[in-house]
Amino acid sequence: MTPNLPPKARDRSVNYWRSNLLLILCLLLVWLLVTFVPAYFARGLTGLFVFDWPFPFWMAAFGAQFCFLLIIGLYAWGMDRLDRRERLRRERER
Repeated sequence: MTPNLPPKARDRSVNYWRSNLLLILCLLLVWLLVTFVPAYFARGLTGLFVFDWPFPFWMAAFGAQFCFLLIIGLYAWGMDRLDRRERLRRERER
C-alpha cells in the first residue's frame, strides 16, 4: 500500500484487497476439496457411478478438470464484479 494515500482511499484499498483475498481463499478451499476428497475417499466411493463410470475415475478423468475451469471462471467473474464496484465507488466520489 502507498503511504501517501488519504485515509479514505487507504480504507477502500484495504477493503478491496480483503475482498480479493477472501475470494481467493474460498476458491482455494474448493480446489482443495475437489482435489483431495475424492482421492481420499476413492475406495469408499467406488459404488457411485456417473455416466456408467465409477465416481473416483470420473473425477480423476473429467470432473476435476471441469471444476478447475469453473474455479478460474468464478475468479474472473468475482474480480470483474469487485473491480466494477470499486470503479463505481471512485466515480461517485469525483
